[in-house]
Amino acid sequence: MPDNRLRFGVHNLSGAQLHDLRAAHAGQMAINDNRGYQALAGYHGVPGNWCWHHQGNAKSARHLQLFLPWHRAYLYNFEMGLRDRVAGVTLPWWDWTLRPPRQKGLPTAYATAKVAGKPNPLASFRINIPATATTPSVVGPTRRQPGVPNELPTQQDVDAALSHGDWLDFSLALEDIHDQVHGWVGGHMGMVPVAAFDPVFWAHHCMIDRIWWLWQVKNGNANIPADLLDVPLAPFNMKVRDVLNVNTLGYDYAAAGGVVAAGGVH
Repeated sequence: MPDNRLRFGVHNLSGAQLHDLRAAHAGQMAINDNRGYQALAGYHGVPGNWCWHHQGNAKSARHLQLFLPWHRAYLYNFEMGLRDRVAGVTLPWWDWTLRPPRQKGLPTAYATAKVAGKPNPLASFRINIPATATTPSVVGPTRRQPGVPNELPTQQDVDAALSHGDWLDFSLALEDIHDQVHGWVGGHMGMVPVAAFDPVFWAHHCMIDRIWWLWQVKNGNANIPADLLDVPLAPFNMKVRDVLNVNTLGYDYAAAGGVVAAGGVH
């Protein structure tokens, strides 16, 4: 049953919420088995390579548009892992449309190197992926090379994506915005194989997921191809139809609370 948890903008987190978020990340980063940060981040690129990006860019390949559903399933499973460490924690979204003075590019919560004299678990993660027969080792802390704030997507860019009533057109437009932010952060976030190891990855994708939900509130799911609905979202035990309603997954976005989806979101 849904537990009605709320996700908040990182810029609106209380001190207690931010403390718990950091504690949950630190706890997950300390686990060395398949419940830990290393394993979960590795689903996206190396070594798992499960993520979906830019498949089906032609209208004849609608059934390959798994970018948004796959990442929603990914965020859900990652958030459940955080909540195993600290009950009540939810993933925040990074609203990269905000400009100074409200936000100066990267959120302070993720940009501050140390908190109370200790490394900030939202600032970096030490990757430790051994070499295989086909891939080199990846060892060391995640790094960023962010641009200037005005190079980030604007609210006008988001509104333009939301103006698309067609599922395929919207998905592709939002994925392009998504790519722009990855490139803006730079460093490991700018490389698909290792992007998910950077803690800010999750806040960025939470923003993408929120924008998709706002689109669904307006447009419903009627024009998502029917042959997409039962496609499995490996490696998770979920199909596309399982992730179409965030309320069914037990969460909502604070600014979208109480909104009823037009046309029905199933």
